[in-house]
Amino acid sequence: MFNSTGNNFGAGQITFKDYQAENYVVLNSKFSFDPTNADYQACEQLEIYVPDLSIDRSAVGAVFIRFVEDQHWSWGDSVYDGGSILKSWVKDKNTIVIEKQPWFDQNGPLIIYILTLYPQLNQGANTIKGTQQRLTMTTPDNYLRFGYETFMVEFEHWVFIHLFFSGCTYAYRDSLWEVTMEELPADITADVPICGGGNQFHPECDGMAEAHIENGVLSNQRRVMGFWDTGHDPFVYAFLVRDNNE
Repeated sequence: MFNSTGNNFGAGQITFKDYQAENYVVLNSKFSFDPTNADYQACEQLEIYVPDLSIDRSAVGAVFIRFVEDQHWSWGDSVYDGGSILKSWVKDKNTIVIEKQPWFDQNGPLIIYILTLYPQLNQGANTIKGTQQRLTMTTPDNYLRFGYETFMVEFEHWVFIHLFFSGCTYAYRDSLWEVTMEELPADITADVPICGGGNQFHPECDGMAEAHIENGVLSNQRRVMGFWDTGHDPFVYAFLVRDNNE
């Protein structure tokens, strides 16, 4: 784990979980910033300055950007959280770059999730091979269901997961969800975005919720109004650093 030494977009200090190998790094972080601040307005791309990384430049990876929005009506409140993905890369051993896209600036503050594997650019190496393993997602009475594409690939210091939501018993659609991920190592703790679900108030993007993973349990309470809209299948995609790297 390490802290940033600075950034050029007014976000304050940023904390990272990390696993660093000779030819790649896996980084996990969640932070927010105000897109109306002067530093953000002046920068051309978002740069995070960090202590020396094990690689000096990387191929492009993806990070998630999210905003939170409630609308209040006479009949109740509605959730219209949304988001997208941004390109990100390691520029040099002390700089992580995230592309600047002003699509959602008016919806700030904005939240960024880095759950990313950055491979060293233009460096050959022996490929490490993992085995895809189906994740068993357990809830009482099977009220929450996941598609066949729900799996993980486990390594000693990090895990890749892909979750694909396929259905929920109607009575539980607005409830707190707590799902036991039976094969997931217990040493994973992270906040992860749930991408997908229609967003009627922001048709330029899909919905984006947030879930918390701890002790093999995924929990989520807040989700966008159109979570189960046809053609907006919600999913989670994340490289997660295990808590065994100290």
